[in-house]
Amino acid sequence: MKTRPYNNATRRRQQAARKARIAAATAGLHAHKGAVATSYADIAQAAGVSLPTVYKHFPTLDALLQGCTGHVIAEAPPIPVARILAAPDLPAAARLLVAAMEAQHLHFEPWLAWREDRVIPFLAGMSADIRQGRAALVAQVLERHGGEEGRRERVAAWESLLAFDFWHRLVREHGLPRRAARDVLVRCLLAVGEPPMK
Repeated sequence: MKTRPYNNATRRRQQAARKARIAAATAGLHAHKGAVATSYADIAQAAGVSLPTVYKHFPTLDALLQGCTGHVIAEAPPIPVARILAAPDLPAAARLLVAAMEAQHLHFEPWLAWREDRVIPFLAGMSADIRQGRAALVAQVLERHGGEEGRRERVAAWESLLAFDFWHRLVREHGLPRRAARDVLVRCLLAVGEPPMK
């Protein structure tokens, strides 16, 4: 009797599916109660796997966070960079940029609201990368539409105004309707770089 050949491809697919299930369960738990309060045992239970299986796929907290954030980022709405850069003028670009950032903030809010990048080094590094990417996009927009005067300060101000914390305070803490918050943000962005008050 012939034995069936071992199918390594099937095993790899099953392991990849299990790893994705663990990452998704982790993302759900982190959104619900934060990364700091989530244990590996919580993750194993939510994913329907054993505790050693979680450790096998994600042996360190950094590996776990990388898998979790990768899962969340894959589902995020894309930033329409080409459309923003093709805007006819700076006000139009600012409106598109604010709308794109709002879509991102809404997607990432369940995780960012915990503000755990202040206590978890991996998340702090990821936040720094996101800030740099946002600043690079702002620099492109301003280079296209805004001239060069005070460029560094203007990029810093725009990046800060577009960050999650500012949006979150306007919408969640001050209770502004999202449309009003977008209008406030656009006006703030466009005000940066105007001649100083005398």
